[in-house]
Amino acid sequence: MYGFRLPEDFLIGTANSAFQSEGAWDRDGKSESLMDYYAREFAGKPSPGSASGKKVTGTRALPNSEDLPDRGCYFYDNYEAYIEDMAKTGQNVYRLSISWCRVIPTGVGEVNPKGIEFYNKVINKLLSCGITPFVDLYHWDMPQVLQDKGGFANPSFPEWFEAYAKVCFENFGDRVKFWSTFNESQVNIYSGYWTGSFPPLIKNRAVTLQAAHYSLLAHFRAVRLYKSMNLGGKIGAVNCFTSITPARMVEEDLGAAERQTNRRFDWWTQPMLEGTYPRRLLRECAYVRDNMPENFQEDLDKWFIPMDFIGVNYYQAARTTYDSTRLMHSKPVEPFYSSPGQQFIPYPPGMFDAIMYVHEKYHGVDIYITENGCALPNIYDEEKECDDPARVTYIREHIRMACRLIKCGVNLKGYMYWNDADSYEELDGYRLRFGLTWVNHETGERVWKKSRYYFSEICKSRMVN
Repeated sequence: MYGFRLPEDFLIGTANSAFQSEGAWDRDGKSESLMDYYAREFAGKPSPGSASGKKVTGTRALPNSEDLPDRGCYFYDNYEAYIEDMAKTGQNVYRLSISWCRVIPTGVGEVNPKGIEFYNKVINKLLSCGITPFVDLYHWDMPQVLQDKGGFANPSFPEWFEAYAKVCFENFGDRVKFWSTFNESQVNIYSGYWTGSFPPLIKNRAVTLQAAHYSLLAHFRAVRLYKSMNLGGKIGAVNCFTSITPARMVEEDLGAAERQTNRRFDWWTQPMLEGTYPRRLLRECAYVRDNMPENFQEDLDKWFIPMDFIGVNYYQAARTTYDSTRLMHSKPVEPFYSSPGQQFIPYPPGMFDAIMYVHEKYHGVDIYITENGCALPNIYDEEKECDDPARVTYIREHIRMACRLIKCGVNLKGYMYWNDADSYEELDGYRLRFGLTWVNHETGERVWKKSRYYFSEICKSRMVN
Protein backbone atom coordinates (compact mmCIF):
# COMPACT_ATOMS: atom_id res chain seq x y z
CA MET A 1 0.00 0.00 0.00
CA TYR A 2 1.26 3.47 -0.86
CA GLY A 3 1.86 5.22 2.45
CA PHE A 4 2.58 8.77 3.51
CA ARG A 5 5.30 8.39 6.14
CA LEU A 6 7.92 10.81 7.40
CA PRO A 7 11.47 9.66 8.18
CA GLU A 8 12.36 9.32 11.84
CA ASP A 9 14.90 12.14 11.64
CA PHE A 10 12.51 14.49 9.81
CA LEU A 11 11.94 17.81 11.59
CA ILE A 12 8.25 18.67 11.88
CA GLY A 13 6.85 21.54 13.87
CA THR A 14 5.69 25.13 13.79
CA ALA A 15 7.09 28.61 13.28
CA ASN A 16 6.62 32.23 14.34
CA SER A 17 8.67 35.43 14.45
CA ALA A 18 9.74 37.76 17.24
CA PHE A 19 7.91 40.83 15.96
CA GLN A 20 4.68 38.96 15.32
CA SER A 21 4.52 36.81 18.44
CA GLU A 22 6.41 38.36 21.35
CA GLY A 23 4.57 41.56 22.16
CA ALA A 24 6.38 43.52 24.91
CA TRP A 25 7.53 45.80 22.10
CA ASP A 26 9.08 48.45 24.38
CA ARG A 27 9.89 46.51 27.54
CA ASP A 28 13.14 45.39 29.16
CA GLY A 29 15.32 47.61 27.01
CA LYS A 30 13.95 46.69 23.57
CA SER A 31 14.04 49.52 21.04
CA GLU A 32 11.60 50.35 18.25
CA SER A 33 11.85 48.32 15.06
CA LEU A 34 11.03 49.45 11.55
CA MET A 35 7.83 47.40 11.77
CA ASP A 36 6.86 48.92 15.13
CA TYR A 37 7.30 52.39 13.69
CA TYR A 38 5.39 51.60 10.50
CA ALA A 39 2.46 50.00 12.35
CA ARG A 40 1.99 53.18 14.39
CA GLU A 41 2.64 55.68 11.64
CA PHE A 42 0.18 54.11 9.18
CA ALA A 43 -2.39 52.39 11.40
CA GLY A 44 -5.71 52.55 9.58
CA LYS A 45 -4.19 54.50 6.71
CA PRO A 46 -3.25 53.44 3.16
CA SER A 47 0.38 52.72 2.41
CA PRO A 48 1.83 55.61 0.34
CA GLY A 49 3.24 53.29 -2.32
CA SER A 50 0.31 50.91 -2.69
CA ALA A 51 -2.00 50.65 -5.65
CA SER A 52 -4.74 53.31 -5.80
CA GLY A 53 -3.65 54.58 -2.43
CA LYS A 54 -4.51 51.28 -0.79
CA LYS A 55 -2.69 48.13 0.15
CA VAL A 56 -3.59 45.29 -2.18
CA THR A 57 -4.07 41.98 -0.39
CA GLY A 58 -4.83 39.15 -2.78
CA THR A 59 -7.91 40.37 -4.59
CA ARG A 60 -8.78 42.93 -1.90
CA ALA A 61 -7.65 46.54 -1.56
CA LEU A 62 -7.49 47.64 2.06
CA PRO A 63 -6.03 50.35 4.23
CA ASN A 64 -3.56 49.06 6.80
CA SER A 65 -4.97 47.59 9.97
CA GLU A 66 -5.61 49.80 12.99
CA ASP A 67 -4.24 47.00 15.18
CA LEU A 68 -0.90 47.58 16.87
CA PRO A 69 1.72 44.86 17.42
CA ASP A 70 2.12 45.61 21.12
CA ARG A 71 0.83 42.21 22.27
CA GLY A 72 1.55 39.80 19.41
CA CYS A 73 0.28 36.55 20.89
CA TYR A 74 1.85 37.29 24.31
CA PHE A 75 4.77 34.94 23.69
CA TYR A 76 7.20 37.12 25.68
CA ASP A 77 5.20 36.60 28.88
CA ASN A 78 3.87 33.10 28.17
CA TYR A 79 6.69 31.38 26.30
CA GLU A 80 6.79 28.48 28.77
CA ALA A 81 3.12 27.63 28.25
CA TYR A 82 3.47 27.93 24.49
CA ILE A 83 6.47 25.62 24.43
CA GLU A 84 4.73 23.12 26.70
CA ASP A 85 1.87 23.09 24.18
CA MET A 86 4.42 22.37 21.43
CA ALA A 87 5.71 19.44 23.46
CA LYS A 88 2.16 18.12 23.89
CA THR A 89 1.70 18.46 20.13
CA GLY A 90 4.64 16.08 19.64
CA GLN A 91 6.60 18.38 17.37
CA ASN A 92 10.40 18.20 17.38
CA VAL A 93 11.26 21.64 15.98
CA TYR A 94 10.22 25.26 16.47
CA ARG A 95 11.35 28.00 14.15
CA LEU A 96 11.68 31.37 15.84
CA SER A 97 13.51 34.61 15.21
CA ILE A 98 15.64 36.79 17.44
CA SER A 99 14.76 40.46 17.70
CA TRP A 100 17.83 42.53 16.83
CA CYS A 101 16.14 45.43 18.69
CA ARG A 102 15.89 43.36 21.86
CA VAL A 103 19.48 42.10 21.77
CA ILE A 104 21.23 45.31 20.60
CA PRO A 105 18.73 48.17 21.05
CA THR A 106 21.04 50.71 19.40
CA GLY A 107 21.59 48.43 16.39
CA VAL A 108 25.34 48.36 16.93
CA GLY A 109 27.30 48.47 20.15
CA GLU A 110 26.03 47.71 23.62
CA VAL A 111 24.29 44.39 24.20
CA ASN A 112 21.08 44.28 26.26
CA PRO A 113 21.49 41.64 29.02
CA LYS A 114 17.73 41.24 29.41
CA GLY A 115 17.40 40.41 25.73
CA ILE A 116 20.10 37.75 26.00
CA GLU A 117 18.44 36.38 29.13
CA PHE A 118 15.05 36.08 27.43
CA TYR A 119 16.32 34.12 24.43
CA ASN A 120 18.45 31.90 26.66
CA LYS A 121 15.32 31.00 28.60
CA VAL A 122 13.36 30.28 25.42
CA ILE A 123 16.13 28.11 23.93
CA ASN A 124 16.65 26.22 27.17
CA LYS A 125 12.93 25.58 27.55
CA LEU A 126 12.69 24.27 24.00
CA LEU A 127 15.61 21.90 24.52
CA SER A 128 14.24 20.69 27.85
CA CYS A 129 11.04 19.71 26.00
CA GLY A 130 12.93 17.85 23.28
CA ILE A 131 12.30 20.55 20.67
CA THR A 132 15.04 21.72 18.29
CA PRO A 133 15.33 25.51 18.00
CA PHE A 134 15.60 26.67 14.37
CA VAL A 135 16.60 30.33 14.59
CA ASP A 136 16.30 33.21 12.14
CA LEU A 137 18.66 36.09 12.80
CA TYR A 138 16.46 38.51 10.89
CA HIS A 139 12.72 38.39 10.22
CA TRP A 140 11.85 41.85 8.85
CA ASP A 141 12.30 43.84 12.11
CA MET A 142 15.19 46.18 11.29
CA PRO A 143 16.11 48.41 14.26
CA GLN A 144 14.60 51.80 13.44
CA VAL A 145 17.84 53.50 14.50
CA LEU A 146 19.58 51.65 11.65
CA GLN A 147 16.76 52.29 9.20
CA ASP A 148 17.23 55.99 9.93
CA LYS A 149 20.76 55.51 8.54
CA GLY A 150 19.53 53.80 5.37
CA GLY A 151 19.02 50.23 6.59
CA PHE A 152 19.81 47.64 3.92
CA ALA A 153 20.87 50.39 1.50
CA ASN A 154 23.71 51.61 3.72
CA PRO A 155 27.13 50.23 2.62
CA SER A 156 27.85 49.57 6.31
CA PHE A 157 24.90 47.21 6.68
CA PRO A 158 26.97 44.03 6.13
CA GLU A 159 29.27 45.05 9.00
CA TRP A 160 26.34 45.91 11.28
CA PHE A 161 24.73 42.55 10.59
CA GLU A 162 27.93 40.57 11.10
CA ALA A 163 28.46 42.23 14.49
CA TYR A 164 24.87 41.39 15.52
CA ALA A 165 25.25 37.80 14.28
CA LYS A 166 28.46 37.44 16.30
CA VAL A 167 26.60 38.36 19.50
CA CYS A 168 23.95 35.74 18.74
CA PHE A 169 26.44 33.01 17.85
CA GLU A 170 28.51 33.69 20.96
CA ASN A 171 25.52 33.64 23.31
CA PHE A 172 23.33 30.94 21.78
CA GLY A 173 25.50 28.97 19.38
CA ASP A 174 26.44 26.30 21.91
CA ARG A 175 22.79 25.12 21.87
CA VAL A 176 21.29 26.37 18.60
CA LYS A 177 22.40 24.14 15.72
CA PHE A 178 20.16 25.48 12.93
CA TRP A 179 20.56 29.12 11.88
CA SER A 180 19.06 31.19 9.10
CA THR A 181 20.46 34.60 8.24
CA PHE A 182 17.46 36.29 6.60
CA ASN A 183 13.80 35.50 6.14
CA GLU A 184 12.30 36.32 2.73
CA SER A 185 14.63 39.11 1.69
CA GLN A 186 12.85 39.24 -1.66
CA VAL A 187 9.62 40.27 0.08
CA ASN A 188 10.83 42.97 2.43
CA ILE A 189 13.45 44.41 0.04
CA TYR A 190 11.55 44.20 -3.24
CA SER A 191 8.28 45.43 -1.74
CA GLY A 192 10.04 47.83 0.59
CA TYR A 193 12.41 49.48 -1.87
CA TRP A 194 10.93 48.81 -5.34
CA THR A 195 7.14 49.01 -5.11
CA GLY A 196 7.11 51.06 -1.90
CA SER A 197 4.17 49.07 -0.56
CA PHE A 198 6.04 47.67 2.44
CA PRO A 199 8.34 49.33 5.00
CA PRO A 200 10.47 51.37 4.46
CA LEU A 201 8.17 52.61 1.64
CA ILE A 202 10.91 53.50 -0.85
CA LYS A 203 10.42 53.36 -4.64
CA ASN A 204 13.80 53.36 -6.35
CA ARG A 205 15.16 50.65 -8.65
CA ALA A 206 18.83 51.38 -8.12
CA VAL A 207 18.39 51.51 -4.34
CA THR A 208 16.48 48.21 -4.45
CA LEU A 209 19.30 46.39 -6.23
CA GLN A 210 21.85 48.04 -3.95
CA ALA A 211 19.93 47.01 -0.81
CA ALA A 212 19.57 43.46 -2.14
CA HIS A 213 23.29 43.28 -2.87
CA TYR A 214 24.26 44.52 0.58
CA SER A 215 21.90 41.99 2.18
CA LEU A 216 23.70 39.21 0.29
CA LEU A 217 27.09 40.50 1.44
CA ALA A 218 25.74 40.55 5.00
CA HIS A 219 24.56 36.96 4.58
CA PHE A 220 28.01 35.87 3.36
CA ARG A 221 29.76 37.60 6.26
CA ALA A 222 27.49 35.91 8.80
CA VAL A 223 27.92 32.47 7.19
CA ARG A 224 31.68 32.92 7.00
CA LEU A 225 31.80 33.99 10.65
CA TYR A 226 29.65 31.09 11.82
CA LYS A 227 31.73 28.49 10.04
CA SER A 228 34.93 30.03 11.45
CA MET A 229 33.60 29.56 15.00
CA ASN A 230 33.30 25.76 14.65
CA LEU A 231 30.07 25.57 16.63
CA GLY A 232 28.98 22.30 15.04
CA GLY A 233 25.72 23.46 13.50
CA LYS A 234 24.31 24.43 10.12
CA ILE A 235 23.53 27.82 8.65
CA GLY A 236 21.41 28.81 5.67
CA ALA A 237 18.74 31.30 4.68
CA VAL A 238 14.99 31.34 4.10
CA ASN A 239 13.53 32.46 0.77
CA CYS A 240 9.94 32.52 -0.43
CA PHE A 241 8.98 30.51 -3.51
CA THR A 242 5.88 31.25 -5.55
CA SER A 243 5.58 28.42 -8.05
CA ILE A 244 5.09 30.19 -11.38
CA THR A 245 3.79 28.41 -14.46
CA PRO A 246 3.30 29.69 -18.02
CA ALA A 247 -0.24 30.43 -19.13
CA ARG A 248 0.48 28.84 -22.53
CA MET A 249 2.95 26.19 -23.59
CA VAL A 250 4.81 28.54 -25.94
CA GLU A 251 8.38 29.82 -25.75
CA GLU A 252 7.35 33.39 -24.91
CA ASP A 253 5.36 32.32 -21.84
CA LEU A 254 7.98 29.79 -20.79
CA GLY A 255 10.55 32.60 -20.82
CA ALA A 256 8.21 34.87 -18.87
CA ALA A 257 7.78 32.22 -16.15
CA GLU A 258 11.53 31.64 -15.94
CA ARG A 259 12.28 35.36 -15.60
CA GLN A 260 9.71 35.72 -12.83
CA THR A 261 11.15 32.72 -10.98
CA ASN A 262 14.66 34.15 -11.43
CA ARG A 263 13.55 37.48 -9.97
CA ARG A 264 11.46 36.18 -7.10
CA PHE A 265 13.60 33.27 -5.95
CA ASP A 266 16.86 32.73 -7.81
CA TRP A 267 18.04 36.34 -7.51
CA TRP A 268 18.55 35.61 -3.81
CA THR A 269 19.15 31.86 -3.72
CA GLN A 270 21.59 31.47 -6.61
CA PRO A 271 24.17 33.89 -5.14
CA MET A 272 23.81 32.19 -1.75
CA LEU A 273 24.51 28.73 -3.19
CA GLU A 274 26.59 29.43 -6.30
CA GLY A 275 28.00 32.94 -5.98
CA THR A 276 26.40 34.43 -9.13
CA TYR A 277 23.25 36.31 -10.08
CA PRO A 278 20.90 34.77 -12.67
CA ARG A 279 22.44 35.62 -16.02
CA ARG A 280 19.13 35.65 -17.88
CA LEU A 281 17.90 38.69 -15.95
CA LEU A 282 21.19 40.53 -16.45
CA ARG A 283 21.10 39.73 -20.15
CA GLU A 284 17.44 40.29 -20.98
CA CYS A 285 16.22 42.93 -18.50
CA ALA A 286 17.82 46.33 -19.03
CA TYR A 287 16.36 47.79 -15.84
CA VAL A 288 18.28 45.14 -13.85
CA ARG A 289 21.51 45.40 -15.80
CA ASP A 290 21.54 49.23 -15.77
CA ASN A 291 20.86 49.58 -12.04
CA MET A 292 23.29 47.04 -10.59
CA PRO A 293 25.91 48.22 -8.07
CA GLU A 294 29.39 48.70 -9.49
CA ASN A 295 31.70 45.71 -9.26
CA PHE A 296 28.89 43.46 -8.04
CA GLN A 297 30.53 40.26 -9.30
CA GLU A 298 33.84 41.20 -7.70
CA ASP A 299 31.98 41.57 -4.39
CA LEU A 300 30.41 38.14 -4.80
CA ASP A 301 33.75 36.58 -5.73
CA LYS A 302 35.35 38.09 -2.63
CA TRP A 303 32.71 37.17 -0.05
CA PHE A 304 30.88 34.12 -1.39
CA ILE A 305 30.72 31.06 0.81
CA PRO A 306 28.08 28.36 0.23
CA MET A 307 25.47 27.84 2.90
CA ASP A 308 24.46 24.45 4.29
CA PHE A 309 20.75 24.38 3.41
CA ILE A 310 17.93 26.45 1.96
CA GLY A 311 14.68 27.16 3.76
CA VAL A 312 11.69 27.54 1.45
CA ASN A 313 8.47 29.33 2.38
CA TYR A 314 5.61 28.20 0.16
CA TYR A 315 2.08 29.61 0.18
CA GLN A 316 0.76 29.80 -3.36
CA ALA A 317 1.34 29.37 -7.07
CA ALA A 318 0.87 31.82 -9.93
CA ARG A 319 0.59 31.96 -13.72
CA THR A 320 2.17 34.41 -16.12
CA THR A 321 2.15 35.28 -19.80
CA TYR A 322 4.48 37.21 -22.09
CA ASP A 323 3.98 40.98 -22.32
CA SER A 324 6.65 43.04 -24.08
CA THR A 325 5.46 46.26 -22.43
CA ARG A 326 6.29 45.10 -18.88
CA LEU A 327 9.68 45.39 -17.20
CA MET A 328 9.95 41.63 -16.83
CA HIS A 329 8.32 41.06 -20.22
CA SER A 330 5.58 39.22 -18.35
CA LYS A 331 2.28 39.86 -16.62
CA PRO A 332 0.23 37.78 -14.18
CA VAL A 333 -2.94 36.00 -15.24
CA GLU A 334 -5.68 34.43 -13.16
CA PRO A 335 -4.89 30.98 -11.73
CA PHE A 336 -7.01 28.05 -12.86
CA TYR A 337 -8.15 27.22 -9.31
CA SER A 338 -9.76 29.26 -6.56
CA SER A 339 -10.48 29.24 -2.85
CA PRO A 340 -13.04 31.89 -1.85
CA GLY A 341 -12.32 33.68 1.44
CA GLN A 342 -8.63 32.82 1.65
CA GLN A 343 -5.89 35.37 1.18
CA PHE A 344 -3.41 32.90 -0.30
CA ILE A 345 -5.05 30.54 -2.78
CA PRO A 346 -3.93 27.04 -1.72
CA TYR A 347 -2.48 24.77 -4.39
CA PRO A 348 -0.60 21.84 -2.80
CA PRO A 349 0.89 20.56 -6.09
CA GLY A 350 2.58 23.95 -6.38
CA MET A 351 4.65 23.07 -3.32
CA PHE A 352 5.76 19.86 -5.02
CA ASP A 353 6.73 21.85 -8.11
CA ALA A 354 8.57 24.48 -6.04
CA ILE A 355 10.64 22.06 -3.99
CA MET A 356 11.41 19.87 -7.00
CA TYR A 357 12.65 22.96 -8.86
CA VAL A 358 15.01 23.80 -5.98
CA HIS A 359 16.21 20.19 -5.76
CA GLU A 360 16.99 19.96 -9.47
CA LYS A 361 18.47 23.42 -9.98
CA TYR A 362 20.63 23.40 -6.85
CA HIS A 363 21.98 19.85 -7.10
CA GLY A 364 20.27 18.12 -4.22
CA VAL A 365 20.84 20.77 -1.54
CA ASP A 366 19.23 20.06 1.85
CA ILE A 367 15.80 21.74 1.90
CA TYR A 368 13.52 22.69 4.79
CA ILE A 369 9.97 23.89 4.24
CA THR A 370 10.20 26.71 6.75
CA GLU A 371 6.72 28.20 6.25
CA ASN A 372 3.47 26.87 4.83
CA GLY A 373 0.20 28.04 6.27
CA CYS A 374 -3.51 28.62 5.84
CA ALA A 375 -4.78 32.18 6.43
CA LEU A 376 -8.45 32.45 7.33
CA PRO A 377 -10.31 35.68 8.14
CA ASN A 378 -10.66 36.68 11.78
CA ILE A 379 -14.40 36.50 12.55
CA TYR A 380 -13.94 36.97 16.32
CA ASP A 381 -15.76 33.75 17.16
CA GLU A 382 -13.73 31.25 19.17
CA GLU A 383 -16.02 28.27 18.63
CA LYS A 384 -16.24 28.69 14.85
CA GLU A 385 -12.57 29.54 14.40
CA CYS A 386 -11.41 26.52 16.40
CA ASP A 387 -13.46 24.27 14.12
CA ASP A 388 -11.24 24.71 11.07
CA PRO A 389 -11.64 21.83 8.58
CA ALA A 390 -10.19 23.96 5.77
CA ARG A 391 -6.90 24.19 7.67
CA VAL A 392 -6.94 20.45 8.42
CA THR A 393 -7.31 19.76 4.70
CA TYR A 394 -4.56 22.26 3.91
CA ILE A 395 -2.12 20.58 6.30
CA ARG A 396 -2.98 17.07 5.14
CA GLU A 397 -2.55 17.79 1.44
CA HIS A 398 0.68 19.76 1.80
CA ILE A 399 2.34 17.20 4.07
CA ARG A 400 1.28 14.45 1.64
CA MET A 401 3.19 16.44 -0.99
CA ALA A 402 6.20 16.54 1.35
CA CYS A 403 6.05 12.74 1.62
CA ARG A 404 5.90 12.43 -2.17
CA LEU A 405 8.96 14.65 -2.52
CA ILE A 406 10.93 12.47 -0.13
CA LYS A 407 9.89 9.35 -2.08
CA CYS A 408 11.22 11.08 -5.22
CA GLY A 409 14.65 11.38 -3.65
CA VAL A 410 14.51 15.06 -2.66
CA ASN A 411 16.64 15.94 0.36
CA LEU A 412 13.68 17.43 2.20
CA LYS A 413 14.64 17.51 5.86
CA GLY A 414 11.80 19.33 7.60
CA TYR A 415 8.38 20.99 7.53
CA MET A 416 7.33 23.92 9.72
CA TYR A 417 3.72 25.07 9.69
CA TRP A 418 3.09 28.83 9.81
CA ASN A 419 2.18 29.62 12.40
CA ASP A 420 2.12 28.18 15.85
CA ALA A 421 -0.54 30.55 17.20
CA ASP A 422 -2.66 33.42 15.88
CA SER A 423 -0.29 36.37 15.84
CA TYR A 424 0.11 39.85 14.44
CA GLU A 425 0.42 39.87 10.66
CA GLU A 426 2.45 42.67 9.07
CA LEU A 427 0.08 45.15 7.38
CA ASP A 428 -3.00 43.09 8.32
CA GLY A 429 -2.78 43.18 12.10
CA TYR A 430 -5.21 40.64 13.52
CA ARG A 431 -7.43 40.44 10.41
CA LEU A 432 -6.03 37.02 9.55
CA ARG A 433 -5.58 33.85 11.59
CA PHE A 434 -2.88 31.39 10.52
CA GLY A 435 -2.38 29.65 13.86
CA LEU A 436 -2.96 26.15 15.13
CA THR A 437 -3.78 27.75 18.48
CA TRP A 438 -6.59 30.31 18.73
CA VAL A 439 -5.62 33.43 20.67
CA ASN A 440 -7.80 36.11 22.23
CA HIS A 441 -5.64 39.14 21.49
CA GLU A 442 -7.24 41.18 24.27
CA THR A 443 -6.72 38.69 27.09
CA GLY A 444 -4.08 36.26 25.83
CA GLU A 445 -6.40 33.26 26.29
CA ARG A 446 -5.32 30.27 24.16
CA VAL A 447 -7.38 27.37 22.78
CA TRP A 448 -6.23 24.53 20.55
CA LYS A 449 -7.97 24.42 17.19
CA LYS A 450 -8.99 21.13 15.62
CA SER A 451 -6.12 21.62 13.21
CA ARG A 452 -3.65 21.47 16.10
CA TYR A 453 -5.09 18.16 17.28
CA TYR A 454 -4.78 16.88 13.72
CA PHE A 455 -1.24 18.19 13.34
CA SER A 456 -0.39 16.51 16.65
CA GLU A 457 -1.50 13.14 15.23
CA ILE A 458 0.90 13.60 12.33
CA CYS A 459 3.80 14.65 14.57
CA LYS A 460 3.35 11.70 16.89
CA SER A 461 2.67 9.00 14.30
CA ARG A 462 4.92 10.49 11.60
CA MET A 463 2.23 9.48 9.13
CA VAL A 464 -0.42 11.35 7.15
CA ASN A 465 -3.82 9.77 6.63
